[in-house]
Amino acid sequence: MIEPLADMLAPFRSVGLDPFGAGLRYGVIRELQARLGADRFRDDGGELLDRVRIVKTPAELDCLRRSARITAAGLRAAEAMIAPGVTDSEVAAEGSRAMLAAGSEFMSLQPIVATGRRIGTIHVNHKRHPIEPGDPVFLEFGSAIQRYTAPMMSTAVAGRASADMQALRDVCCEMFEALCATMRPGASFDDAARAAETVLAPHVERVFFSGVFGYTVGAQFPPSWVEGTGYIARGQHAEFAPDMVFHLPLCLRLPGRWGIGLSDTVRVTSDGGAPLTNNDWQL
Repeated sequence: MIEPLADMLAPFRSVGLDPFGAGLRYGVIRELQARLGADRFRDDGGELLDRVRIVKTPAELDCLRRSARITAAGLRAAEAMIAPGVTDSEVAAEGSRAMLAAGSEFMSLQPIVATGRRIGTIHVNHKRHPIEPGDPVFLEFGSAIQRYTAPMMSTAVAGRASADMQALRDVCCEMFEALCATMRPGASFDDAARAAETVLAPHVERVFFSGVFGYTVGAQFPPSWVEGTGYIARGQHAEFAPDMVFHLPLCLRLPGRWGIGLSDTVRVTSDGGAPLTNNDWQL
């Protein structure tokens, strides 16, 4: 692909690179620079692309809504499988089947299922572990439509949720409400993170939270559906604008015990965050 790329870029005096782009190979850049001259390339192309990508067009929003419907179908199918003795891998397999049957493309991030104490460690995935009676089961799915992904998290229990599990669910719900109320045009990503931190503050000594309350989603390729154009976290001073779209991954973990995670994909509107996915926020 080097020759056609070099031919296409030859007329241009300046070529922007996104140095953090997951699909940009150093070997390709090196070959292009050898042919065209290294002084032609600049490292701020990603900033330009981010400004374009972070606000979604009506066509993009339509793709995200279609993804949201398929994501929900996958979660419903997976939750119906949950019972003591069933493995986390079997639950993930049924969720995958349902999303693919409903029209999902190859997903940017494959379905995530974790059970019991394994939920207490961030980024653990299904690995043939049987579900025990009373276990919470964490699911995070995202179908792909024209490469657009609207993810959603849910947590189900193989039995009856304990009062402690319900209490952490309540904290997740309160954080979500605080985020959505703050996600208005003109407010900063930092403002929304601070609002959610106020809800989380009484629990920080007990639970693990990643520190990122939301990240932009849109068109993306494996190995992740995270768009990377914006993050709701402390110190992020970009401002919300209408039709930005964020996944709000609210998972509270008790390391070594279990965790509770719920989320929606949310569009920024003049009235705050409006979910594109349809989580009922129940265990």
